[in-house]
This record gives sequence, C-alpha cells and structure tokens, in this order.
Amino acid sequence: METERAREKGGGAAGPEVWQHLIETSPDIVYVLSPDGVFLDVNPQLCKILKLPRERVIGSKIGAQLDRDHVALAERVLKSIVERRTVERSTRTYHPSGGDAHTFEVVETPLVRDGRVWAVAGIGRDITEDLTLERKLWDTAESRHSAVDFALRTSLGLVKGYVYTLGQSHAMDDVRRARYVHIIEEEIDHLAKIIEDMLDVRRMEIGDHQYDEEIVDVADCVAYAVRQCEEESQRREIRVTVRISERMDPVYTSREGLIRVLLNLVQNAIHHTLHTGEVQVEAQDHEAYVEFIVKDNGTGIPENELPYVFDKYYRAKSSVASPVQGTGLGLTISRTLIEAMGGRVWATSRVGAGSEFRVVLPRRPVETGGAGEGEAEFPGFASLPAKSASTI
Repeated sequence: METERAREKGGGAAGPEVWQHLIETSPDIVYVLSPDGVFLDVNPQLCKILKLPRERVIGSKIGAQLDRDHVALAERVLKSIVERRTVERSTRTYHPSGGDAHTFEVVETPLVRDGRVWAVAGIGRDITEDLTLERKLWDTAESRHSAVDFALRTSLGLVKGYVYTLGQSHAMDDVRRARYVHIIEEEIDHLAKIIEDMLDVRRMEIGDHQYDEEIVDVADCVAYAVRQCEEESQRREIRVTVRISERMDPVYTSREGLIRVLLNLVQNAIHHTLHTGEVQVEAQDHEAYVEFIVKDNGTGIPENELPYVFDKYYRAKSSVASPVQGTGLGLTISRTLIEAMGGRVWATSRVGAGSEFRVVLPRRPVETGGAGEGEAEFPGFASLPAKSASTI
C-alpha cells in the first residue's frame, strides 16, 4: 500500500533527472566512451580523480588518461566489448599529473542502436585502498598459506552446498540438476589439483620425487600440453599458436616432467590473458640446449614482483583481486622440475602488455647402452641467465 502511494505521489518510475542526480553525486566513476575510446560523457567524480575540468576530459582518448601500463589492456577490453557485444570486467589505473594513482574495478557494457554498438558505458569502483591492504597482507608467508587454506575451504563448502541442495530438491528439473553436478565435478577437480600440487611440492622438498629419463620428442610434448589446454582456451576464446623449429632433434630428459612444465606454463598464460587474447608457444633448437618460450598478451606482472613469481605459494599481487583461482604452486613446481633436469627458467613481463617465460634444457650425449648421463658442456649454455632468474 505504501509503495503504491509513493508511486502515485512521485508519478511512477524515476525520471531522467533522478538518474542524472545519482550519476552526478555517485562516489563511483561513471563515463561513456565511443567505440574507439573517446570520452563522450563523464561524471564529476572522474573529473575529480583526473584533476581536469569536464570540458577537457570529454573528447580526449581514454589512453591519454590512463597509467601507461594499462593503455593496451584498456584498448583490448574495449575492442572485445564492441566486437563481441558482451559486458566486461577489468581494472583501470588512472595516474593524473601531480596526483596519486587510483585503481578502479570497472564494469563496461555496450550500448547498441540500430544494430550496432554506438558507445560503451562504464562504471568503476575505487579499489585503491583495498589493493593496498591486500598487498600488505599478501606480503607475509602466513597469508600465502592462509590463501591455500581458503581455497580448500571454499571448494569444500561449494561441494557440500550443492550436494545438500541436490539431496533436498526432489522436484529439481534435469537441466538444473545437470548444472549442479557439473559444478561439483569442477570443484572436485580443483580440490584434487590443489592437493596434488601440495603433495608434489612436499615430495620435491624431501627429494622423494623422480621422473624417468628417456629420449623425448619435443614437438610431441608441446602438442600434448597444448591439447590438454584446448577446452579452456576455446571457452575463453584465447588463440594458442605453436611454432617449432623445422628440424627439432629429440632431447634426453624426463618426458613426464617436461610435459608438466609446459602444461603449467601454458595454463598460467591462459589464466592471465583476457578473452580473445593470444598465447604463443615456441620450441627452438640450439646446439647447446633446447629452448621453450611461452608468451601471452595478458595482464602482465609488475616489475617489483618478478623476482618472487617462482616462490612457493606466491601469486602476483596484481592477480590477488582477479577471478583467476590459484595457490601459487604451479610455477614453483615448474622451476623445481626444470632445475632437476639441469635447466633454467626466467620470466620477463610488463603490466598490461603480457608476460614471457623462457625455459632452456641442456643437451646431453646419448650413447648406445642407454647412458645419457651427465650434462654436456656446450659453448653458449653457461652464458644464459642464472637459474630461476626473473628479469624485466
């Protein structure tokens, strides 16, 4: 009754002036972009952040206002929205001249008219203080262990909740039931992966984790690892390209270990790449060593975090607030396996432009009788970056 009276008194639904008032007084940033990234309209909060009057912001390109490392990322998100006509969530860091940087979690949606996207509307929540707090917490080893505990408890809680719902809802339709079963299966797989990684790290720490060595077809290992990631890459519309030297000689190493390293690196690249992004996997033959390169055009890693990406339980602070699930064990396992095979690994990256991981495995002499023992001393291998190095 009260609601009806309010509607009669107020004249029904809120008019344009009410929405305009909300936008003008909102603590969030609100804006409209053209398909090519030009500001068509902005609210006072964004002008305040940029320390610019509204007339100077409107008509400018979004790239001119962003932190340089976020320009490429913003342009790719905008292109994806226009081409796919889907809502996208991402982060933006504005670094105004003479002011402190502000990071926003933004949600942008296409505005369609006459069958085409004529503009993109966005709203962003300031998460600068949230990220600062999360990064301080994540700097401690205890917090990294807590993150693993949290991941385990979250997955277990979801499984228990959906199992309980299935048991109580006898009249549930088949479509909904199948969706719940699929979610349970995914969470169980996630739990199994976490536990497997934790056990493997523990075995490696006590020296109780060995792989048999054999003559390995490099191209076959690369193809197998990429094939294992095919479903996820297709679901996220990420193109994975493979380039292998025309004449790639086999290498004497652990096939199982090499595949696991490649699988970890390719999955890591996919997880940190936006929809419609690209991951490149290369294998190059050298006289002294075999080189593998996994490169993406994803979110990237800040320079000050690169030295820690191979540490146990470490996740880049830039990914703490992201939806990507992880415990920080994949790269640790990869580094340990690579070093056990006598190889080296390092990473280069730039925020907003993607990351590149390189792995080198030394060639070993293969003799009749199945020797293959001992690392061959070829010129060139010793001059490569030190073990587990991270560079920018």
